[in-house]
Amino acid sequence: MTNEEKNNQFSAFDGKLLHPSLDIRDGLLCLGFRYRAQYQEEREIFLIVNNGNVQMVTDESFEVDGQRFYFEKRNRKLIRLEEKWGVDMMKQFVDDYSKGKSIIPSTKEVFQEIVKHTQRYIELECEIDYYLLTAWALGTYFSPTFNAYPFLHIKAPKRSGKSQCLNLMCQLCFNAIKAHPSLAALGDTVDSLRGTYLIDQADSLNRKGGEELLNILADSYKKSGGKRRVVDFDKRKGRRVLEFETYSPKVFASIKELPEDLRDRCLVIPLIRSQKNFPDPDDYNTDWSELRAKIYKLLIANYSVISSTYSVKKIGYRNKHEIFGRELELWLPFEVILECFGIQDRIDEAKKRFKIQYGFSEYEPSEFEEAVIQVVLNQLQDKQTVILTPKEISELVDSELYAPSDTAKQRAAKVGWVIKKFNLSSEKRPRTKEGMQYVFVKQKVEEVNKGYCKTVIEPTPHTPTTDEAENIDKLLM
Repeated sequence: MTNEEKNNQFSAFDGKLLHPSLDIRDGLLCLGFRYRAQYQEEREIFLIVNNGNVQMVTDESFEVDGQRFYFEKRNRKLIRLEEKWGVDMMKQFVDDYSKGKSIIPSTKEVFQEIVKHTQRYIELECEIDYYLLTAWALGTYFSPTFNAYPFLHIKAPKRSGKSQCLNLMCQLCFNAIKAHPSLAALGDTVDSLRGTYLIDQADSLNRKGGEELLNILADSYKKSGGKRRVVDFDKRKGRRVLEFETYSPKVFASIKELPEDLRDRCLVIPLIRSQKNFPDPDDYNTDWSELRAKIYKLLIANYSVISSTYSVKKIGYRNKHEIFGRELELWLPFEVILECFGIQDRIDEAKKRFKIQYGFSEYEPSEFEEAVIQVVLNQLQDKQTVILTPKEISELVDSELYAPSDTAKQRAAKVGWVIKKFNLSSEKRPRTKEGMQYVFVKQKVEEVNKGYCKTVIEPTPHTPTTDEAENIDKLLM
């Protein structure tokens, strides 16, 4: 066979892949379900929306404007249609929509209806919190539109209604599943359903042995977190490689603070231990299927508006300096939903509340960490660069900030931890008898100081323990 013949045989896949549960791309919306067709037979059905047209698809692929799309099913199991919308309600909607008879509900009325439901089932600190919670829940249906989606942290003491709040969010949010944090739950809820992952007792994420899951969760607030390949060890199935799509809306409920890598990706919603007798948010107290049907209709009618508004607002914020960086990317979904659902008059109030609550969750350095940064700054007063070792810095830090039992090596190791954590140095130099040498540049250290070292009422300490310092001693000395 000639090279020309081999080249002619080479061809690449020219179709486009869609997530079967929920996808928004190329001006198209895909929404997928499974339903019981016979006593022991389940089938899949997909709603495809494009340019105002809605069609039901049951095949593996479909074509729009000459482009073929395929559902990337793999082993993904879709949500039951009967549990979320209802077979008859969906069929009736599609039939009416195709005939121009379907009535799309008012965005503002649906938003206000959800606010009333949240007020019926839980008690929050202030009224605007109900609007933020409602905007977050509605935003879960549009999450593929956003480049990042904030985590929600339901933080309260025991018997304050955290489980009640999660049960409410389970009814309101897109494909929501309440589960303990694990790789299996992450695969079932996030990868298969693109669903809202509700994590109760999130305090357990701080336990030793959960570092891998914690790292995956920390990246999963952004689309760029992408797919993660992990090795799973199962006693029955043995060793296998699993691939997860990790980006999705997530709610954490806990008594204590979350690990710092999750904390600054969250909006904190504090609950109040109420004296009221709230009903349980189950299917008997509210017709949740009817309410979700309204949200699905608004998703179908407004996904392109949400997408374009999001793009416009990102551009609009580029020249503003009131909010930026991670704080901006976490706030934008709230503002887009509030505006597109007719709640423009509460945006400023909601933004102010968001910034206050985000300030509680944003990471703040400990007193020791601030002291290390300040020592380096002091050595740079009249210089642009300086070379220092962790040992030299440790000797300039107030001795009261160390544990009484810390040795000189342990103190230097703790300083090295801070240097690495904040990327404080600009260069490493060859090791000497005094330990590793670091080059510090004045501009960079000043930027770290400005970005992290703020006056706070309750700093959140994260200085390594003596045992941790001993473990990293060999790497830093």
